[in-house]
Amino acid sequence: MKRISTLFALISLLAICANAQNNYFEGARVLIAYFSWSGNTQRVAEEIHNITGGDLYRIEPATPYPDDYAECTEVALAERDNDARPAIVAPVDNMDDYDIVFIGCPVWWHTAPMIMSTFAESYDFSNKTIVPFCTYASTYRDETLQKIVDLTPNSNHLTGLGARSGSTSGVRNWLEQIDDEWNNNIQSGISTAKTPTAGSDAKVYDMSGRMVTDDNTANHKIYIIKKDNRTVKTMTTK
Repeated sequence: MKRISTLFALISLLAICANAQNNYFEGARVLIAYFSWSGNTQRVAEEIHNITGGDLYRIEPATPYPDDYAECTEVALAERDNDARPAIVAPVDNMDDYDIVFIGCPVWWHTAPMIMSTFAESYDFSNKTIVPFCTYASTYRDETLQKIVDLTPNSNHLTGLGARSGSTSGVRNWLEQIDDEWNNNIQSGISTAKTPTAGSDAKVYDMSGRMVTDDNTANHKIYIIKKDNRTVKTMTTK
């Protein structure tokens, strides 16, 4: 009898977990596509999968990157400097089935690895919502998230996540935030925009938290814009 009670308890727990996962994004089909070299990005991707129930897809290079850190950085730098498109093993055959695609990677040489360009250029994301995420050691988080946005210009975007050293501590809160964005049709992630304009109804800050004015904004910088109780990060363009 005790075993039966335990079994029912486990079934109930699994049902609760499944319902919690299905509640995200109003039941939309979710794909978590990620590239990971050290395992940090994989850890974050798996946490997103565990919470949302979305499908996992690991972006695998046809030619594996070296296991040695120094050698890998040399290859990554050469790919960046040559605007390379490393080949990928086993594409996603059913990309059209997904409504939301999380795209994640580590920060390599101040930006996303070039294999992410290969991935983004392999599919039509125009009718999808893209959610960028990345893992980083100390800097260039926002630039890497922005790169993923730039690689999917015809998509909608939700606020991205930068996880330092692959930490998953903030993943659930972030997912709840972007689930709210999705349900309320708020496209408030990092976006490409012209140089931001400060005014009485919008305040513009640089990444150090200092307020900036129209006189000292400059191109190719990331700013934080606060307006109507909402905060949006934006990278300016020429």
